[in-house]
This record gives sequence, structure tokens and C-alpha cells, in this order.
Amino acid sequence: MPIVPYPTFKDKVSGKEIIIGLSASGTIAKTRVYQMSTVSDPEQPTRRIKAQLQYPYVKKVQPNTEKQLAERQKMRDAVLSWQGLSPEDVAPWNEKWEKEYADRNNQPGSYKCRSGYNLYVSDYLKKH
Repeated sequence: MPIVPYPTFKDKVSGKEIIIGLSASGTIAKTRVYQMSTVSDPEQPTRRIKAQLQYPYVKKVQPNTEKQLAERQKMRDAVLSWQGLSPEDVAPWNEKWEKEYADRNNQPGSYKCRSGYNLYVSDYLKKH
């Protein structure tokens, strides 16, 4: 996503870029998306600056292929499986999460913020 100093909008009739203000957010005429974000300053990488991001609008497509539908069903089964667990079955997953959370200071780069639920669903999806 390019960083732009001023958001612009391409006029549909003339094709000229029109400055629309100092900041914009959201989608304009389903052609561009504007968003404010914090990014690293290219001149000083340790410094963060607010920046206007602008990128083309892309309509997301749900393919609904056999493979995609099978993956969605597998995810539904994983969630239903978690919801069907008793508190005794949930406890080991939450303990594993607490251990991972406590160990995050030893290896901060490898820490992933995952709950017992996330660990269980990930394990379920790997096994099925």
C-alpha cells in the first residue's frame, strides 16, 4: 500500500487526480480504499508516524469450490468439537496456553498470542 501525503480521487470524466482533503477513510466509489495507519518513518526506522494509505478497491470473491467448502466444514467441526468439551477437557488446553504465555519472556520473538481455544482448534485441524 503506498503512503500518500494527500488522498486523491481520479475523476471519472476527466481522469485527473483530485485532492480530496488532508485525510480520508473508507471506500470512495468502489475504486480506492483510504486508511490512516501508523508506519515506520523511512528516514528513522525506530520512529512511527501517522500516514495515509491508499490502495485499489478489490471485491473479495468466495469461490465455493468443493475444496473450500470442505475446509469450511472442517473448521465448523473443530469449533463444535471445542464447544462440546467438558471443563475437565478444556483445562489442559488452557494450562498449555498459560505455560506458553509465561514463557514468552524467554523467547519474545517466537511468542504467539493464542488462547486454549486457538491451540485446540489448530491441533484439531492438523489432525483432521
